[in-house]
Amino acid sequence: MESVFNWCYACHHPIYAPKGGKCPKCKNDLKYLTTEARPVFARERRILQFYGHGPLTTDAVWRSSKSRFYYINGESTALPESAQLKDDLAAIAEYIRDSDHYDALDQKLIHEYRRQLEVNCFHLHALEDEAFKFVRHAVRRFPRRTLLVSFSGGKDSSVVSDVVRRALGSSDVLHVFGDTTLEDENTYEYVRQFQEENPLIPFFNAHAEHDFHQLVEEMGPPSRVMRWCCTIFKAGPINNLLQSIGDEKVLTFYGIRRGESVRRSKYHKASWNDDPDRLGVVVSVNQDAELNGVTVGAKIGQQATASPIIDWSEFDVWLYLLLNNVSFNRSYRLGYSRVGCWLCPLNSEWSDMIAGIFFPEDTARWRSQLIDFARRIGKPDPEEYIDDRGWVKRFGGAGHPNRFIGLEARHCGDMANTIEVDVDRPADVELEEFLKPLGKINRDRSRPALGEIYLEGRPNQDWDAIIVQAPLNSTTLRFTVINPKDDINRLMWHFKKQATKFQTCIQCTACSAVCPHGAITIKPEMRIYEIDQDVCTGCMECVTHFGSRGCLVADALHAVE
Repeated sequence: MESVFNWCYACHHPIYAPKGGKCPKCKNDLKYLTTEARPVFARERRILQFYGHGPLTTDAVWRSSKSRFYYINGESTALPESAQLKDDLAAIAEYIRDSDHYDALDQKLIHEYRRQLEVNCFHLHALEDEAFKFVRHAVRRFPRRTLLVSFSGGKDSSVVSDVVRRALGSSDVLHVFGDTTLEDENTYEYVRQFQEENPLIPFFNAHAEHDFHQLVEEMGPPSRVMRWCCTIFKAGPINNLLQSIGDEKVLTFYGIRRGESVRRSKYHKASWNDDPDRLGVVVSVNQDAELNGVTVGAKIGQQATASPIIDWSEFDVWLYLLLNNVSFNRSYRLGYSRVGCWLCPLNSEWSDMIAGIFFPEDTARWRSQLIDFARRIGKPDPEEYIDDRGWVKRFGGAGHPNRFIGLEARHCGDMANTIEVDVDRPADVELEEFLKPLGKINRDRSRPALGEIYLEGRPNQDWDAIIVQAPLNSTTLRFTVINPKDDINRLMWHFKKQATKFQTCIQCTACSAVCPHGAITIKPEMRIYEIDQDVCTGCMECVTHFGSRGCLVADALHAVE
């Protein structure tokens, strides 16, 4: 049976167990409260006190992970609706600033939470045993790989880091922190603290090179549908870092949990994309039933991924952190249920409110930029559009001055198997890099004087060769397919996608992140986009991965009518 969050009124502590159970300590009946919950620390308790619940310095306080209810000594209560909270935000912030004893109180609360949770030690031991077995099995299944923990500075990756090191009995596990440049100050402080506390861990920072606010000006803010930020600011930099430290494939341990979102509920416990045939396909691995299947197109190529805590609840995570005395990010003590990019479009209204209280300058800057964007796209009431979170629901670049319009592709007169694509960017030497996925450049058969590039088709491609005519400074690219093995109208889309990428590329690192062979090198600070055609297999993943336009940026700028 599924475990839930219960309360024992005799012992005054929470029990994570199936409904209808009894307290393992006193044998009294348990009261079901919610599916799962998290601890509540001093500053968030102060918000409860603002609304008449307090002072809560010695009470047992938990918050439901799936609703707005709090449980104070086992009894439920709730804060007002979000509209009221927003109206009271300035007063709440002032009320919290009126006291300065929070850190000392938090230490006492952490000690008290540990005491409350001791009765759940058998549940914790079962979780640990399963996680340790999974980690060891994953390592046996993927021998001779570099082991890596994807470390975000959040509670889940902190648990996974500890689980992996305990399971393997070693600290020599590479950790990579994807520095999006958009984390709050507590995350950066926690990452620094983690490295100081664990000096034997090889630790790398994958730092994003792009300026987020500048990209927002060019592309509009990311939304729940168009989260271009994750690829540009996290997956891409991590992939670039992995390429820089060697050619070995990796086994990456993630702190993903199904319970975090509907989207993550569909994730598999283990995944890999060793060869291009497996990309985008769920593969059954009968000999490894314990690994529970594979992925559907990982964000970063050349890696197997494993998620040891994917079936854990939020309560399980806190149980592990507190009873094992694992340090955690200070932002959880502010009231956040999850940490990450503080301006993420997936953040809840509660997270936005917490940011407004504790990071007012950053919040004000972001709100001002969003309002300017809303004005540019013609919203009649920009402030209402932003405050109602309309920006997180947008689908495309409609109304944006830099929106992607589209490329014209057409058959070239009576010339069989020839397609012309018009572009805004004049052809130059960089065009070659965007052509390499379509075939290997044969210099001997190319005719530079005529602006011709000869691409030899690879064995797995739908053509024997492609001749591209692109004289210097021309804005028309001509593709002639030699012995096509598919309908030319279908092949036309490949040419449009690569032409689009040539026209719109900002070295966002998205293509390198999805290449399963590590053939693409992107250096944003030097505006370099290079493909090693001796490594490229022509799998076309970088061409087809980003939908009908073939480019993450073009897709984000595309106007949706």
